[in-house]
Amino acid sequence: MSELDRFKRLAKSLIPRFPKGNERNYSLEDAQMMLNDLGMQMSPAVLAYLIDSDEILDDFVNSIYHLETKLKKRIITDDTRIDPELDPKVYVVDGTVAFTIVRRGGELIFAEYELPKGME
Repeated sequence: MSELDRFKRLAKSLIPRFPKGNERNYSLEDAQMMLNDLGMQMSPAVLAYLIDSDEILDDFVNSIYHLETKLKKRIITDDTRIDPELDPKVYVVDGTVAFTIVRRGGELIFAEYELPKGME
């Protein structure tokens, strides 16, 4: 991922998104459910760190809103999971956890968080 793409994602995460009309509103509990669904792809310590932080949960929800805007469709199913057709994945590498989906044959990172030292 280029530095420009990282900067754009960072800028979007700092600007809160308020859904309009009949769009769904996601809560922190919804973010916990989405992360728990992806929990088998990360260690229990990483999962606990992510779901215990309201700041991370709020950023994750904003990342979902921005991804839905970018894709121009809902990506969260009625049972509060990221659509399995998008093949969501979690990568924990070098103290960073990244969340991706598959789009047009390539992976797209939609959320990324730094982990405390020694956690992987």
